[in-house]
Amino acid sequence: MNKISSSVWDFMEKHPWISVLIILALQSIFTMDYRSLWFSDEVRYADVYHQMKDAGHWLVMYLNGVDYPDKPPVYFWFLSLIDTFTPADGISVFFLGSAVSAGAFLLSTVAFARTLGCGRKTTLATGLVLLTNIFFLGIAHYSRMDLLFGSFIIWANICLFKAFHSEDNSKWMISAFVLMGIATLTKGPLGIVFPILTAVCYLIWKKKLSLFRNKAALKGVGILAVILLAWIIGAILVDGTSFIHNIFYKQIYERAVSSFHHEEPFQYYLIAFPLAWLPWTMAIFALPLKKLISISHWKNVVAHRKDSSNDGRDWAWIMFISGFVMLTCLSIKVLIYILPLFAPLAILTAKGLLGEGDNPPVINSKKLWIGVACVYILLAVAAPFAAAFFPFDFALKGISFTVLILGLGGFALLATKTSGGKTGLLIMAVTMTIWIQPLALKTLPSLDPIMSPRQTGEIMKHYVEQGSYPLAHKIYSGIFSYYAGTDIHETSDFHEIERLLKEHDKVILVMQKKYYDRWKNCPDDVTVINEQFISDRPYLLLRK
Repeated sequence: MNKISSSVWDFMEKHPWISVLIILALQSIFTMDYRSLWFSDEVRYADVYHQMKDAGHWLVMYLNGVDYPDKPPVYFWFLSLIDTFTPADGISVFFLGSAVSAGAFLLSTVAFARTLGCGRKTTLATGLVLLTNIFFLGIAHYSRMDLLFGSFIIWANICLFKAFHSEDNSKWMISAFVLMGIATLTKGPLGIVFPILTAVCYLIWKKKLSLFRNKAALKGVGILAVILLAWIIGAILVDGTSFIHNIFYKQIYERAVSSFHHEEPFQYYLIAFPLAWLPWTMAIFALPLKKLISISHWKNVVAHRKDSSNDGRDWAWIMFISGFVMLTCLSIKVLIYILPLFAPLAILTAKGLLGEGDNPPVINSKKLWIGVACVYILLAVAAPFAAAFFPFDFALKGISFTVLILGLGGFALLATKTSGGKTGLLIMAVTMTIWIQPLALKTLPSLDPIMSPRQTGEIMKHYVEQGSYPLAHKIYSGIFSYYAGTDIHETSDFHEIERLLKEHDKVILVMQKKYYDRWKNCPDDVTVINEQFISDRPYLLLRK
């Protein structure tokens, strides 16, 4: 086994970029059109994209026929490029967009590892750590902009690191700010905050803050301002000043200080991040904790902080710690926000597992593989019982295959636990690549009835084509518009609904069941024609 894994590893180590891309391609190639779009972001972003393409809203995004200040345009432009230059069409555009975004994030992380001084061995291991993280695999098969957003943040970090460690830093500094501008227009101002925070904290740590005070940085700030102002001015010309007020006050200020949704307690990420980093969270139990908590160790770290040989390690740690603290301090807390932190953590995990140069491994691979094997086997044992927790009849398909693959992967790790870090990484890569196939092709599509608004949306579309007026009460805006094929009049006012019911001969109305139960003046000619449990609550479809 060791000879085979050693030969495979040696080949992959010579071509780390190609190797990780091939693995990602194998994990994604059969999943371009395998399920419906899910609640809530996938169906909303699909409607935003079609509003952009069909109605020409290229600068200011629209959702369900009204302006949508939550998201800037770059990701939707990116989807348009995929739509134009590839054979993908329909929902395959969104899933191909996810796969390409995952590839961009993976390559940026690998490039980051090389930039921070990692050799081919650690660079390959960094990519494999990402490709075997369950959360990363899930996001790579879910249509949203976070992977692309994270890629630009990582590249901005690469450029900033090079700017501080090269004589001619002008091109790198300017490139960093251009990338921050593109990142901001992909998802928001965290595209600036992440890289700048890392750079400032790193320079303070190294006592080199003066490196940020130069003409190149000023030029970069100017170019960043031009990029953002060009979009802001265009948005004002297209949609007026109210849109900009919404962005700066509601989407930025309120999210940071007093979020109107997704407000979580301070310790949220302390609980959520370890779960998202599985199975690599088990590395904590394979570290020399006595050494890491000793005062002498940290005195030594501080004493050698100006040592240039530690620059790459220090940047990775500071990027992770500063980003984690910043996210924890924000009012709004969403698990997906941690994604840019996966890059430095993957690098640090890979270095800890395999060592780098003269530095030996610090992670005990035997303990790690036992821990990962326990995670695989625990998931395999627990998965068959998952359906028992659903509050209605539900058939989870393909679960036997996913259980078998995880179980075999776990026992393979136990059987080779003393074979070192490389063998275990390869076993994990093979396990995850095989596991994702039945999961994506069988299990996830079987979740469509409870995860996708498609059923309700398509029924609405049928009635709209027959002349019914589309109406919705107090829903998450835009979740039915894509599959309904039309904008839907959304309101939270029962009086308005009752007025519209009187004005129109035919109405198709969707609302949550709990609101229907509270509707005291429901007209007698309104009847329930469909009920669908979507995500975590039942929705009723009513017809007049």
